Amino acid sequence: MTSTDAVSRHTGTIERALNVLREATAVKAKVQTRGVALALWVLRDTCPDDWLVAFWEAAGSDHEIGRSQGLHAAYNGIVRQVRTSAGAKRKKGRAGG
Repeated sequence: MTSTDAVSRHTGTIERALNVLREATAVKAKVQTRGVALALWVLRDTCPDDWLVAFWEAAGSDHEIGRSQGLHAAYNGIVRQVRTSAGAKRKKGRAGG
């Protein structure tokens, strides 16, 4: 079932993108895939490019331990930025109305 509410759709899309990235952090192999690229693209308006680029670069690393550490660090940074962005939008909406 598709939501007709644009805010709900947008929030659901961001949640799905974060789920793709979370699942990518659990994979032992390289994860520079179309799915990861699309998830990062979806998050580009809610997160600074530095975090998205860090995730993408870590996803293609040849070193398994470094890849895992890089993916987790970037994922945690992305989640924090998305939460901060969502919180700021909520506060802005309350102040205006």
